[in-house]
Parts: sequence; structure tokens; C-alpha cells
Amino acid sequence: MKTIGVSRNVRQRGSVLLLSLFMLMVMTLLALSAIKMGTVNLRTINNMQMRSEAMGAAQHALDQVMSTNFTDNIAGTGRVWTVAVDAGKTYDVTVATPCIRQVTPIMNAVLDIGNTEDLKCYEGGGSPISACSTTVWEITATVREGWFGANVAIVQGTGIRMDNGAATAYSNNTTYRCS
Repeated sequence: MKTIGVSRNVRQRGSVLLLSLFMLMVMTLLALSAIKMGTVNLRTINNMQMRSEAMGAAQHALDQVMSTNFTDNIAGTGRVWTVAVDAGKTYDVTVATPCIRQVTPIMNAVLDIGNTEDLKCYEGGGSPISACSTTVWEITATVREGWFGANVAIVQGTGIRMDNGAATAYSNNTTYRCS
């Protein structure tokens, strides 16, 4: 009986080694796939953060342009703005020269003469059209961040009341008209 038990033990020694090597290989593959998924997720989150920062920088530059009376110097509006964001990171935002999208003359009948802004536009002498027009301008801000690949373009429109003569001059000039 002893010889049968010894031969059985001899046959089982190699199978345990093979089974443990197989389990070790499966565990290694699981660990490698978990590391790979973590790296991909980290890159995705980093790209989303860079895109969000670039959009914020572009919006900040647009806000800066629109907070000024940019129609006084439209040619000087198109330039590169350097905008700082969190942790000292800066983005170069290219603001294109604004273009005029629409000009609508304001009628004298809709003006409120009691309002000082409307009174400036009131045109007497029986003309139905006032001295002002409502204009719609389009401004584009672009961020191209080469290394991170955060390329963002924001197009924003704004309405401005301005003098009919200036509005007509801008809308007739192909340099300032939107294509």
C-alpha cells in the first residue's frame, strides 16, 4: 500500500505548480489592465480640465472686449489676450476683429422721450426713422494650446445701439461685415 500512495504523490507535484503559475499570470494581467484603465481615466480628466480652463480663458477675453465700447476702435479689438487661470497657468486667447451681423434702424415711434438714452436717438422733422440703429455684432475668441491639445473657439453675439451713420458705414465695409 505504501508504493501506491508514493506514486500518487509524485504525479500531483507538477499540477500544483502549473495551477499556481496560471493564477499568478491571471492576477498580473488583472493588475496591468487596472493600471491601464487608471492611466486612460487620468488622461481623460486632464483633457477635460484643460478644455474647461481654455473655455474659461476665452470667455474671460470676450467679457473684457464686450465690457469696453469696442465699436470706437474695432480694428484694435482683434488681438491676443493672455489670461491667467488656476495654478499660474496662462492661455493665449486670440480675439478676432468683431464683425457686424445685422443693422436694424430704430423707429421714432418706439422711442420713449422720457428716457435719456432714447432722447439721444430721437430724430425730429417728421422722419419716421430715428438717429440710432440696433446692431448685432459677432465676436470670436480662440484658444489653441499646442502641448495639451485644448483647442476651443467661442463665438458670442452682442447687441449694441449706435448711431445710424456709423452702423451703416460698418455694415457697408466688407472688412467688418460677417461672411
